[in-house]
Amino acid sequence: MKITHSLLKKNQLAWSISASLALFIYATSAFAQPTPSAPKAGNVPAAKADASDLAAKLTNPVADLISVPFQYNYDANIGLDKKGTVNSLVVQPVIPVKLNSSWNYILRPVVTIEQSNNVNGFSGSGVGPVLIETFFSPSNTGDFIWGVGPIVSTPSLSGNNFGTAQTGVGVSAVGLVMKKPWTAGLLAYNTWDAGGNSAYGTANNLFYQPFVSYVTPTAWTFGINTQSTFNWDARRAENPINATVSKIVKFGELPVSLSVGARYYASSVPGGPSGWGGRASITFLFPR
Repeated sequence: MKITHSLLKKNQLAWSISASLALFIYATSAFAQPTPSAPKAGNVPAAKADASDLAAKLTNPVADLISVPFQYNYDANIGLDKKGTVNSLVVQPVIPVKLNSSWNYILRPVVTIEQSNNVNGFSGSGVGPVLIETFFSPSNTGDFIWGVGPIVSTPSLSGNNFGTAQTGVGVSAVGLVMKKPWTAGLLAYNTWDAGGNSAYGTANNLFYQPFVSYVTPTAWTFGINTQSTFNWDARRAENPINATVSKIVKFGELPVSLSVGARYYASSVPGGPSGWGGRASITFLFPR
């Protein structure tokens, strides 16, 4: 049974990555073709920015660009017995608000919907803690871009199997250098417990995400990052490394980014994911 279960998890991972890759290739080839159309009066939003410029903006977490990503993740070897798997959908719209000619306010709510399979004997679906990141960022900058602001995390919306029962408050910050075709930077935040039951984990977390991206003139983006979380109470860190490739295409006049990739857990907390996982996403872009 142990061998069979291990093979099943490997097959799930292979199917997940293969399906994501097939969808990515199909959608890229199907929608990347230019569609002849008659000239239209007025401004067409998708024509305001070149596809490569849009791809570059997507590498900037505080860009003046409305985007709505839907990101699928597959993680394995979860639970104290390492027999569990989790499929998750992360929805993270980015909403920039122009405060004045010098400052932007960036709102980034993060909602994670999870399906757990045999994690310490539990199987079910639910919504984890909601994270609300905010950044005040100068609108007129050179190669170096930065932002800082408050952050709030809610307790898990679906009970103790999907995250901490605590509320967290803290500070988020980002700094990056953009020199085409490269972007390199660090996004980080720290939250502190603001109340709630600590029996199912605490909200005292440090998150840090160094990232590097390369954008080609044809709007392909190759990126690598970590999305590491260190819990101050457990004194343990979870360090997944993500490598992705993405492409800007169009659905009619709407620019869309399609992405696929793999992830590997360099380290994890007890009962957390380990080994290889998969990732795929679709991001809808709304240039101003």
